[in-house]
Amino acid sequence: MEQLKVSNRFASSVHVYNTGEYENMRLFMTDDGRSGIALKDDEIVSAFSHRDSKYPSAAKSMLAVAVQQGGRRLDCFDTALPRIYSEAGFVPVARLKWNDDYAPDDWNYAVYSRYNGGRPDVVFMAHDPASVDLRYQYGSGRYVESYDDGIDAVRSRLRR
Repeated sequence: MEQLKVSNRFASSVHVYNTGEYENMRLFMTDDGRSGIALKDDEIVSAFSHRDSKYPSAAKSMLAVAVQQGGRRLDCFDTALPRIYSEAGFVPVARLKWNDDYAPDDWNYAVYSRYNGGRPDVVFMAHDPASVDLRYQYGSGRYVESYDDGIDAVRSRLRR
């Protein structure tokens, strides 16, 4: 993942935890080490895939594995990611307006300029098996006031 942060201009949209934090997660990686995903309880985090992976559809496969292993929720910036996640059956439940104070340290507003001027919302998504392959609708999900409210909204949806 650290290599990806250097070689992929969009990598700032994926949070890289420190090694100690990953020790408390379940990690799944392709045998070439070029794609992977982590599970933090039922939350899918740190999904990544290098373009030069020998498995070109690894991101989709990794999501399927994560769901099979209990992944039920995730959050992401409203860039290309929600569309990818929606193909795996994740539906937008809530969204949080961008806040410059919480931007990743390596965020490049120009790189993401086509996404709300470089300030995309955070989208909170829940897995819904009936929604596999549904198309993501930009802007869907109700606005919440805080990150914790977004997590609560997804957990509430999953309890239904």
